[in-house]
Amino acid sequence: MKRETLSILVLEPNILQCQLIKLALIRHGMNPIICNQPAALRQQLIQHLPDVLLVDTYLPGQNGLDLISQLNAEVLLKRTKVFFISSMGFPEIVQKAAKMGASGFLVKPLNPDLMAARILGCFGRSGELTN
Repeated sequence: MKRETLSILVLEPNILQCQLIKLALIRHGMNPIICNQPAALRQQLIQHLPDVLLVDTYLPGQNGLDLISQLNAEVLLKRTKVFFISSMGFPEIVQKAAKMGASGFLVKPLNPDLMAARILGCFGRSGELTN
């Protein structure tokens, strides 16, 4: 029986970081969808209905935590698990993300295998590599 592929919408303004995340997710059998602009996120959520939203906490001109709070109020993330990524894993930021209902918080530099294992773990799946 073939398992369903998870779709992961990635909101990360840094192009190089996006490519690294994309390669890691593909390597672990997931389907990454890249979004570099916060302004395009709503449309991407509606169009793709992703299983997971992986979002940086610091976006150009906007705080990722505030953006997710707005999307939660609009009920756009009803069926989407949210993981925050940040180079600043301060306890108060991690706690705020947890209070918002985030499924996870990953600190940069990202460990690709740990990132994939944490995402897959939310769906009761193991993090083994796929070929």
